[in-house]
Amino acid sequence: MTALQAYEAALAISERMLVCARSAQWDQLVAMEKERAAAMETMRRRDPDPTRDASSRERKRAVLERMIACDEEIAVLTQDWMGELRQILTSVETQNKLARTYRSG
Repeated sequence: MTALQAYEAALAISERMLVCARSAQWDQLVAMEKERAAAMETMRRRDPDPTRDASSRERKRAVLERMIACDEEIAVLTQDWMGELRQILTSVETQNKLARTYRSG
């Protein structure tokens, strides 16, 4: 695998992660994050000095920009999900408090 192929593999995982985030498939998103971390490590090993390879520098830049865009959208979607989880947990906590109050009285 070339350095450029490693970049593109990491991008493909980022794009799949974005699809998961858009469809609220949070377990798959977490699993893919681990997969992408491994791909990023491969990318780093294959291209320890990305500025030296002028022939593919522009493509690498475009891939990295797309990865960043995916990450930014995933972050927004994840924040929305976290907000929903907070609301659910607050509701459950309130229900539990009410149940304890009425059971003890």
